Amino acid sequence: MDFRMPRLRSTAALLTFLAGFINAQVPSARTILDTSEAEQMKFVNETIAAGFPGDRADQMTMLIINRSAVTLPLIAGKLEEALKSTSTPKSFVDTASEMIAYAGDEQSLRALSKLMAFDERRFGRLVGRTLDNAGSWRNPFTVAYRGLEIGDEAVSRYTAAWAEAALTSERMQRVWADAMLDRYGKVVPSETEWAQDPIASRLKDRASPELRQSVVHFAAEAQSKRQRR
Repeated sequence: MDFRMPRLRSTAALLTFLAGFINAQVPSARTILDTSEAEQMKFVNETIAAGFPGDRADQMTMLIINRSAVTLPLIAGKLEEALKSTSTPKSFVDTASEMIAYAGDEQSLRALSKLMAFDERRFGRLVGRTLDNAGSWRNPFTVAYRGLEIGDEAVSRYTAAWAEAALTSERMQRVWADAMLDRYGKVVPSETEWAQDPIASRLKDRASPELRQSVVHFAAEAQSKRQRR
């Protein structure tokens, strides 16, 4: 008697069952944030090991945005290991580094600081990408201030270059004014504070009087709006 067909069917049924069982163990994007930190770390490590499969993209996005302190060190650590190997696929490096920049926060800049020690030319551009992404979740100038506090010369240089370009826009001047209002707790910092401000002091023209006047004006507007709330 030929048992091959029943065996094939049994194998197919088993594989279908296992696939459903495995999928059931993977938290959805909605529930991933409700899992424990250990479970989140396990999920991230498994996702990295699998090469960032597309069916885990939504969960990873949620973790990157909302749990960057847990997620990014794991991605960056694996990426640092990969950079020491000559056989690491370029796609893995590109995907991992873009994930780090996507969070758009201080954790991103800290991770990039370590990666730039390996290859500044390759990863330096991601400082600006990080600060651009920050605008989707928070004030990018607040992130820039925190990045400058890291004390890494390369991060500071790329952050200053980003600020220089961003502040040609009136919209971004308003955003900086809002960050300054949070930082100094008043409409405008004093002359001394302005001269020593981590961003203003790094601008090529040392923050021109015109720029300062504009930022002060926008800060006053922002403060007025806050007081009316």
